[in-house]
Amino acid sequence: MRRLVTLLFIAAVLLTACGSSIDQQSTGEWQYSFADSTGEEVILSSRPQRVAVLFSSYAEIWTLAGGKVAVTVGETLERGFSPEDTLLVDGGAGKTIDLELLLAAQPDFVIGSADIPAQADACRRAAQAGIPAALFRVDTFGDYLRMLKVCTDITGDTEAYRIYGTDVEQKISSLLKAVEAREGEKREILFIRAGSSYSATKAKRAPDNFVCIMLEELGAYNIADDAAVLLDGLSLEEIMLRDPDCIFISTMGNEEASQGYILELFTQDGWRELAAVRNENYIFLPRELFHFKPNARWADAYCMLAQYLYPELNCYE
Repeated sequence: MRRLVTLLFIAAVLLTACGSSIDQQSTGEWQYSFADSTGEEVILSSRPQRVAVLFSSYAEIWTLAGGKVAVTVGETLERGFSPEDTLLVDGGAGKTIDLELLLAAQPDFVIGSADIPAQADACRRAAQAGIPAALFRVDTFGDYLRMLKVCTDITGDTEAYRIYGTDVEQKISSLLKAVEAREGEKREILFIRAGSSYSATKAKRAPDNFVCIMLEELGAYNIADDAAVLLDGLSLEEIMLRDPDCIFISTMGNEEASQGYILELFTQDGWRELAAVRNENYIFLPRELFHFKPNARWADAYCMLAQYLYPELNCYE
């Protein structure tokens, strides 16, 4: 049922995601307005030329849409979404923003994450200074599709919306239909967001993590969904009781240290007796698809999860 709702939601996005615009060719003017993920109306009176993007995954979406990033954060450079000489207002992932430097850079549009307080504050401050600013929240493919539509509306690159949006949507829809036909093969799984210590390692569930949402759409049952104790850490007793078929692991922070912590954990009493550990049915998911948002590669991310759940499945047959 959730997969059907997802497909209907994505279809609705195609009808409602775009804002209103005035075409420059027909009127001599260009204007575009839309509601961001917080419900705030954003009005652009001209196509932006100097855009500040405060979150690396959104910098990728902006560049996919044909835009260029003039101001950003260190993680955007590290991931290759802007040139090395791009002005930085934060040296890392955008959790602290130099507001004075941001405003002094005189961007004509600011994009930030609604989930990061420093970015939300920076966008509010920019708006107060008369600079259009938008906050986005991307937790599902539908969220991504909506943001991409807004960005391509702004840049005018409709081909990018087809390539990185609707073409990807068609692949995902086909895959979800193929999975729907295997309804009787539901797998019990556990999803772990791993750090390098016990306190930084937690079981996650939908809707708290986008990977959990994807796994649910693919017919997996996450044992954390009805075991709230798992959300405060990793209750070995609860996990042994449910003995999941498969364990999916997403690492954060230092990837090598996080993987090392989990592998050591799996050698301990109780953990090594789990069927998923004993049969090596545990997967360290690649960070570029499952820690960061997969963006243009959402279909690849769905396919990878589906083939772990159903090894004989041909994603795009």
